[in-house]
Amino acid sequence: MNQSKNLFNKVKGTRDFYPENWQFQNWLSQKWLQVGQLFGYQEYEAPVLEPIELYLEKSSKEIIKDQTFTLLDRGGETLVMRPELTPSLARMVAAKENELTFPIRWQSWGRFWRYEKPQRGRGREFFQWNIDILGVDSPETDTEIIEIACLALKNLGITPAEAQIKVNDRESLEVLLLNKLSLQNNQIKPLLKAIDRIDKLEPEAFNDWLLELGFTRSQIDNLLQILKSTSPDFSPRLTKIINSLSTEAKPYVQIDLKIVRGFDYYTSFVFEAWANTSLKRSLFGGGRYDNLTKQVGGKKTIPGVGFAVGDMTMFELLNELKKPPVFDPSLTKIFVSTFSSETYQSSLSLANLLRQNNLNCELNTDLNLKIGAQFKYADKKGIPFIAIIGPDEIKDNKVTLKDLGSGQQKLVSTEELVTILR
Repeated sequence: MNQSKNLFNKVKGTRDFYPENWQFQNWLSQKWLQVGQLFGYQEYEAPVLEPIELYLEKSSKEIIKDQTFTLLDRGGETLVMRPELTPSLARMVAAKENELTFPIRWQSWGRFWRYEKPQRGRGREFFQWNIDILGVDSPETDTEIIEIACLALKNLGITPAEAQIKVNDRESLEVLLLNKLSLQNNQIKPLLKAIDRIDKLEPEAFNDWLLELGFTRSQIDNLLQILKSTSPDFSPRLTKIINSLSTEAKPYVQIDLKIVRGFDYYTSFVFEAWANTSLKRSLFGGGRYDNLTKQVGGKKTIPGVGFAVGDMTMFELLNELKKPPVFDPSLTKIFVSTFSSETYQSSLSLANLLRQNNLNCELNTDLNLKIGAQFKYADKKGIPFIAIIGPDEIKDNKVTLKDLGSGQQKLVSTEELVTILR
């Protein structure tokens, strides 16, 4: 049947979450937030709208210029629908830097927007888990963030063979490149921008880009050789991180000097998780940002480290690995039927009793619906049990409980019904 020409389409890059889709979102957010709770992280939230000035000079200029949803409020101020959370976090911490007890361990699950080309595992509207610790600058703090990332993967059933966390130290890499390639300070920033895209470009295109930036063939060859290293020896911080990792986390982690991250606010330690599947893209990333609170108006230098991971890439990866979560079609334990309008009050009383005992139940409120149609409805919804209260049950103060899976039914008291459903 043709749909009405007047049917509205959803905005490009956004998603409708029907109940069966929303179950995944709830499951994923609970999985991740529970990991954070194990490490002592508290939940917080920030506005979805922020002034554009909060992001200028702090996030990647590409993200601000090309990938943000902006709007003018009625006062003429340009607002941004948040593309990420770290600047908001820094603003919140800077606003109460003399009141907070450091280190703070905070986490958040919320919606974000980026105006980019929708593709597999990426949309214009997405959910993201953010987890950060602020107030301590130490390799041990960086290690904690990596341990959290590894446990987050493990708790989703993703093994080290299926995803790897690639770590680097931008600060030490800059020193290494300055010395080994005889660079000028003003060459570092464009070089890091190019390195950040190296895995997205053909080798020839990458080399041509660096030649256009003024690098010599010899410098490019030396750079490619440096980037092949998997040793942490160039960075005392990375060496400590690798040595501090738990036995469970170590298989997930590897050194990769090509990981530099696109945000301008990262200072030293950075990392990205990558899928070892046909997805072949970054799953999530993060790192250390030690100057951001001062950049948003704070008076103190408050070091921070954390990461953010979106829902869409994880959904794609779990499906590709054939490890998607399996949900009950309904969270409702029992459907309370209505035999007739005369028995409705008895059915309502039973439904209220079940809810008082924290048992999810659905009550039929269409008194014109025949009992057989009610059975079909409950079965189609995936509700496992039906309660039947007719004149005979009312007289005996009993309930007929029908198991839709086996087709069996029996007469029980309300106390027995509660016990069975629990």
